[in-house]
Amino acid sequence: MKSILTAAVLACALTACNETTTASRAPTVAPGVPIAVDSISGGPDAMRGSFSSAMSNEASVRRVDIVDPATNPRFRVRGYLAAEPTADGQTALSFVWDVFDAQKRRAQRMQGATVARNSSGDWSGVDQSTVNKAASESMDQIAQFLAGQEQVRAASGTTPATARPSAVAAARATSATR
Repeated sequence: MKSILTAAVLACALTACNETTTASRAPTVAPGVPIAVDSISGGPDAMRGSFSSAMSNEASVRRVDIVDPATNPRFRVRGYLAAEPTADGQTALSFVWDVFDAQKRRAQRMQGATVARNSSGDWSGVDQSTVNKAASESMDQIAQFLAGQEQVRAASGTTPATARPSAVAAARATSATR
């Protein structure tokens, strides 16, 4: 399992270690879709705690409701973090998120990497700015998935159209600006 995760993270780091910015567009919002963060694995305890805190802040910006896992949320997420050296000697903070539905089936996998400005090639090269950027990119991908799920539910009639109009409107507005 560890070798599969390492291979996935390395592939992610090698293919997506370019810095990207989400500052040029408004973040996707997904209000009213409760999720639980079951776990974040990888890296030192302090790094996971810092990442978790940054994810909570980013969830708030996107109006994503993070709830206690015991509340049986619609979706659960599990995250995996890795710090790997890039080809040019910098550090890439790679992330992989698995989103599971209420029946515990994987509904989506998201991944990405953020390159740190420090060049140690390991966890010591990951600063708070890199953590914040990776948490923002992570939550943006999660919110996009959640907003899409709300759009599908509204279109299929499983949720009354008036129950979550802001999620549908946000998804359409985000799609229109791209």
